[in-house]
Amino acid sequence: MKKITDFLRDDIDTLNEYSVLDSKGFVKLDAMENPYEREISIKANIPLSIDSQTLEYDDIFEANVNINRYPDANCEDLRKSLTKKYGLKKKYDSIIGNGSDELIQLICMAFLRSDNTILCPQPSFSMYKKIAQVLKFRFEEVPLKENFSLDINKMLEKIREIDPAIIFLAYPNNPTGNLWLKNDIDLIIKATNGIVVIDEAYGAFSGESFLGEINNYDNLLVMKTVSKVGLAGLRLGYLFGENSIIKQINKLRLPFNINSISQKISKLYTEDCKFINIQIKEIIKNRELLIDMLKDIKNIQAYDSKTNFILFKILQGSADEVFSKLLADNILVKNMSKTPGLNGCLRVTVGTKKENDIFIQSLKKSII
Repeated sequence: MKKITDFLRDDIDTLNEYSVLDSKGFVKLDAMENPYEREISIKANIPLSIDSQTLEYDDIFEANVNINRYPDANCEDLRKSLTKKYGLKKKYDSIIGNGSDELIQLICMAFLRSDNTILCPQPSFSMYKKIAQVLKFRFEEVPLKENFSLDINKMLEKIREIDPAIIFLAYPNNPTGNLWLKNDIDLIIKATNGIVVIDEAYGAFSGESFLGEINNYDNLLVMKTVSKVGLAGLRLGYLFGENSIIKQINKLRLPFNINSISQKISKLYTEDCKFINIQIKEIIKNRELLIDMLKDIKNIQAYDSKTNFILFKILQGSADEVFSKLLADNILVKNMSKTPGLNGCLRVTVGTKKENDIFIQSLKKSII
């Protein structure tokens, strides 16, 4: 049986992480920075409710940041906060990325060998394939079943056939919005010699996570992001895994990849996310209401969702036509109809109650 290290790129042992000494308490003259302090104050008035007529604000994000200095190269404070928040043991570490996209790229770069292959269900998050193509990584896909569940028998068969270095699994899946069976994913993790990356970008809206399983598998990585829960402008994601794997992947990360402001706000979020949790609950409530409204519209098939978006299929007429009519009404959704396995489908993000009502009224006109 192969070891995970057998899949790592050939030159990984010749590479070193970019090392930055801790400068706290030092006269800092090593990085060609402007020595004159420039401190900016961050204060965000964030509504606790997204739909309330009278908004209650909570100034949770209030901090000062020095912008004349380079940011913490290793995001030490943020990583410590994340470790504490998720209760991870010392044998696990994390990497902070400029969004999940950078983390996906780093993972692929770390395992880039001519004989390696990435495996992924289809359809799933488009960046897995795009980044693989840019890096000229071999990429194999296994179509989902008609109900968008994993075809576990074909997945296991493909694993035996190609012995993939990396398997990406979005949990819940984007763009279908559903959660796959945990038992199926467990079978995949056990069956492969390579790593399995569970992408939990939408995990906050599902109430499910594989972080609790990370102690059971040496080849499991779990990826999360702050983008979908209300902090997309920060461009920040994080990857958890066993120390030795994280260390090797981290060798490919460019220094100072996360700016000081994103680090500071993200750390505050990990320590007190009350306002985020309140908004997530409202989005979930609005999601269920929106699904019900979609299911009441004739000639539409709406799929159940565990995310902050809903996939729906146009059963009569053209998805392109409906998309264009919505666009003419200044409503922008995602046209998924060219995606393999999603013919005739559109995807809508769950908005405020007012936004959802406007969308439904326009959609009804577009379908007729």
